[in-house]
Amino acid sequence: MRENFNRTLHVMGPVQDIPNPECRVQVAPNVRDRYGIPVAKLSGTTHPETVKTATFMYERAREWMEASGAVRVWGSPPGLGLSAGQHQAGTCRMGDDPRNLRHRQVGRIHSHDNLFVVDASLHVTNGGFNPVLTIMALAFRCAEHIAKAL
Repeated sequence: MRENFNRTLHVMGPVQDIPNPECRVQVAPNVRDRYGIPVAKLSGTTHPETVKTATFMYERAREWMEASGAVRVWGSPPGLGLSAGQHQAGTCRMGDDPRNLRHRQVGRIHSHDNLFVVDASLHVTNGGFNPVLTIMALAFRCAEHIAKAL
């Protein structure tokens, strides 16, 4: 590592996950954290089209590295399965029209004044960049509105 850290390159890119109806985040019935609170349980798998896109990107990355003269190229092709490393997004589009959109611009459900959604589902798509800062900004905006409403 000491001799090669400045000669190593990691190539990766985001893939927009295709929604899969098998995927769920549920409360684990028999597992609790150190405070006694039930933990989240992930289930399901990635959509085959997501794997197909990720495989295409994996193959292009290998080609780019080899074409650039890389001496050694390694990696693992993508496969089905959840890693809990994805930034899931979508399903809860925000807007002012309750006929077309589920949430107001601050994550509040149109039909329930005391119910808010404050997570990545407000972020319609991840696009081409890591969405963490956008998700955090949405969460802060929603939290500020909730705090003012109390």
